[in-house]
Amino acid sequence: MSAEGRNYSVIKYLTPFQTLKNKEELAKVYKYMASAYSKNNQEDKSFEYYTKSKLKYLEAGNKEQSMEVTLDIAYLCSTQNHNLETAKKIIQEYIVFAKETGKDNLLANGYYNWATLLIEDNPNESKMFFKKALEHNNKAFNEKTYITINNNLGVLYNEMLQKPDSALYYFNKNLDLTIKTNDLNEICTNYINIAGCYYYKSEYNKAIEFLNKANELEINAYVDKTKSLIHNFLSINYEALGDYEKGYKNLYKHTQIQNKINEELQSIKVSELQIFYETKEKDLENKALKNQNSLLESKRKINLLVLFVLIGVLISIIIISLLTVKNAKKKQLIAEQEKLLEKQKLATTLKEHELQNIDLMLESQENERIKMANELHDNLGSMLATLKLNFQNLKRQKEGLIDEENKLYEKTDDLIEEAYQKVRDMAHLKNTGIIGNEGLVPAVKKMADKMSILNLLEINVIPFGLKDRLDNKLEVSLFRMIQELCTNIIKHAKASEVNIYLTQHNGTDINLIIEDNGIGFDPKAVKSSEGMGLKNIEKKVEQMGGTFSIDTIKNKGTTIIIDIPL
Repeated sequence: MSAEGRNYSVIKYLTPFQTLKNKEELAKVYKYMASAYSKNNQEDKSFEYYTKSKLKYLEAGNKEQSMEVTLDIAYLCSTQNHNLETAKKIIQEYIVFAKETGKDNLLANGYYNWATLLIEDNPNESKMFFKKALEHNNKAFNEKTYITINNNLGVLYNEMLQKPDSALYYFNKNLDLTIKTNDLNEICTNYINIAGCYYYKSEYNKAIEFLNKANELEINAYVDKTKSLIHNFLSINYEALGDYEKGYKNLYKHTQIQNKINEELQSIKVSELQIFYETKEKDLENKALKNQNSLLESKRKINLLVLFVLIGVLISIIIISLLTVKNAKKKQLIAEQEKLLEKQKLATTLKEHELQNIDLMLESQENERIKMANELHDNLGSMLATLKLNFQNLKRQKEGLIDEENKLYEKTDDLIEEAYQKVRDMAHLKNTGIIGNEGLVPAVKKMADKMSILNLLEINVIPFGLKDRLDNKLEVSLFRMIQELCTNIIKHAKASEVNIYLTQHNGTDINLIIEDNGIGFDPKAVKSSEGMGLKNIEKKVEQMGGTFSIDTIKNKGTTIIIDIPL
């Protein structure tokens, strides 16, 4: 069985254990599944389960294990250029935690991971932190950490400092140790690294010798990736020797393996989508059947009720339409005023005044929401309440009704009550008071519950570190940003899952990440629209001294990251 097959078997075996009640044991299950997904090149799934593991460890009160999982998340982030800064923040937090504990093994891990991030940008500083990691690891010796640090030091000397002889010193130390333990995966890694040193020394035959040794080993982790790398490296060395025939053969093998990896990933995605859509089709069929039966039953009993419902709906539509038209006219007037002001502004103050206009627009929108909520509650709500009272009086005056008529009155009373409650809910949904009274996190969670659609869209809210209330104006701004972004996802992304991460880092800044698994989009092609809009959100964040970034790939979802200092 291939390594990929074994990893799928691990995932399949562990999946039923996700119902464990013990939080720490469940955290371990999530961690093992994340590792298996990572080895199968499914970084998105790996990140999802590492995050679940971290949160479960925190719930279980095991902060040390939670921080260890955080390093795995940092590694995944570091493999993606757009998440490098996030990886640095995570590792810095881990080092602070390690210093607080005073444990050498934790400090060794922290310094090693930090040094890894600095290899390309600052090789000399990276070397210093690798040495510090070795010092701490020698005090609380861990063989795996020791081997990893030596490997990275070798890469640093060979690739960045152009000192292949110094690199060979560290690689050979590891080779002696891994041969004793018969760790085939590490032996293979060392052979490849040693071959790299001989390549830089222009000793191509020696490099080919070690690459062939690596290729002969029966490794069980990252098999396809490793084999692809070996054949690619062999083709480069043969080309350097002028043996183009062997160079081409190895390049062809490299391409074959890469195609195999891509096909397997595509097959996984297709299988997941097929299962998803088959499930959705069955759900839709069941719902359609239930609705059909319900309609047939209703037609026989509630002909009169339809009239009352239609009248209520018609009144609601008319009032909402009037309010919408009025709101649109006011927005149009504000837009015209903004355009007139922009023409009069000097080029040197354009940016400052543009940001001020955004604040005015947001304030106007908040006032309109409050006014609309009050109109719904005071006017339409009072009308429905009066209608309910009159209907109940009518029922009391009709004593001695037959059972069938009594049921009809009761059904009508229930529908009027339901319509009244819906109007109240609409009023409350538009009102920003929910933020002022309960805070940002409860407001976002309620919004997510209302926007989520059973079996079609799941919106998850994952807060971390938000223990105290923020400034009310900041909470309202963040809530409106989240609300606008989620609305855009519902309208355009065709996503089935949305994750909202709200994080407060040591009381110094707020990090907001909204990610979906939708169809993605081209940020450059986005046009301004009603509401806050992406461009206005970006400018608002900039005004607050923060940063705004969009990571989106066609058919692979979108991630929006907002960092705002407190």
